[in-house]
Amino acid sequence: MQQHFVRSGALLGAATIVFNLIIYMISPKFLVSWGSWAGLVITIYFMSKAVRDTRNDLHGFISLGDAFKASWLTYVLGAFLTTVFMFILTNYIDPGLVDVVKQTQIEAIEEVAVFFNIPESQMEEQISMIEDTNPFGLATVALSLPLSFLFPGAVFAIIMAAIMKKNDPKLKEN
Repeated sequence: MQQHFVRSGALLGAATIVFNLIIYMISPKFLVSWGSWAGLVITIYFMSKAVRDTRNDLHGFISLGDAFKASWLTYVLGAFLTTVFMFILTNYIDPGLVDVVKQTQIEAIEEVAVFFNIPESQMEEQISMIEDTNPFGLATVALSLPLSFLFPGAVFAIIMAAIMKKNDPKLKEN
């Protein structure tokens, strides 16, 4: 059985990097607003492709575990490659991007605070935390990347595996 997650994960990383570069060239602010959500389509496509290709290798059948493995490992590899790229982009190529990200996060917090009537003191506390942290610093990335493997990575993978699994009826016990 081929390891389709390697090919799909590498393609996921490459496609997401190209997508992020295009979004970045249009407007860096889009990277942390709608662009990050639009990138989910790319992620879901390549995760499902890995499961489909693996299922084809298994003569049209795939267990929940094998489907989960194929989709989750695709996510892990793609997310790792994309994160390395974003780390390089924000820390070496365009360090000013960190300020754009922070400003966008602050604007989002201000909008949410007004919508949910959050007290000014809590909003200021959140803004202060954003201002004091580099969202693309090594410590932040080292913590957030493994967490992203669980959520949304593992969550997407188990949902996809449940949808795409197809048990071989010959293997069922009577």
